[in-house]
Amino acid sequence: MSDARTLLRAKRQEVRVNHPLASYTPSGQLRCLACGISIKQGTSWEGHIGSKPHRTSAVRLREEEQRRAQEEELQRQKRKASEEQSDEEGEAKRRRVEDNDDDDEPPAASAHGGFPADFFSDSSRAPPPPSEDEDDEDADAPGSGAPATTAGAPAKSAIDEEWARFEAAVVNAPDAHETYERATIMAEPVLAPEVPEGFPPQAADGEDAVVVDEGELRRRKEQDDRELIMDRLLEEERAQEEADAKVTLLKSRLDAIRRQREARKAAKAKGGKT
Repeated sequence: MSDARTLLRAKRQEVRVNHPLASYTPSGQLRCLACGISIKQGTSWEGHIGSKPHRTSAVRLREEEQRRAQEEELQRQKRKASEEQSDEEGEAKRRRVEDNDDDDEPPAASAHGGFPADFFSDSSRAPPPPSEDEDDEDADAPGSGAPATTAGAPAKSAIDEEWARFEAAVVNAPDAHETYERATIMAEPVLAPEVPEGFPPQAADGEDAVVVDEGELRRRKEQDDRELIMDRLLEEERAQEEADAKVTLLKSRLDAIRRQREARKAAKAKGGKT
């Protein structure tokens, strides 16, 4: 009997489960991560993962993992949108500063002939300044107003463009809160597995059904028979241990009763002599 128990313990130690939801404690005890309970034997793992409580726990665990992944992706998209918004605000601020610097620069002084004041290195070669009579003649000449109007048109258009840029950048600047609210978060779709993790594979219908050969069926049947025999042996071993414990307890009680009787007899015999 001791040899059978030794073989059973050795067989029990040889069975080691390799499953994503299975783990072992430092003492070697098998434990289910989804259910949070300990499994007494490795041969009972297949039956445990097929039970309804385990399937429910596995589905809940998978949903929690998917929810955490979605939350992490959402946080990453929010950080990315915030960084892009900060970059856009910095770029708009830099453009406004550059535009203000361009507006503050004074225009270069020009002479009457259209040449800048420092165009000629030798001032003696520069043309003489116009006199008042020439200014009057230029003002009274026919058609003199038309070129002035034409020359002033481009300057007015440039001012309008500058004002439009100023309005777009400063007056009508987009609100940071509205930009954040309008932001659209994009994520790649993820296909859910047809068979949840921890569930037994489903049988396909029609032509997609998996064909199992006779050798595989025979091997599975032999494996089931061996597991059934091992379970029966374990049950018998457990029953034998319980019976041995009961016998030991009864023997100890009988010994105690026998000692009490002997003590009473000895006391009576001693009393009769006196």
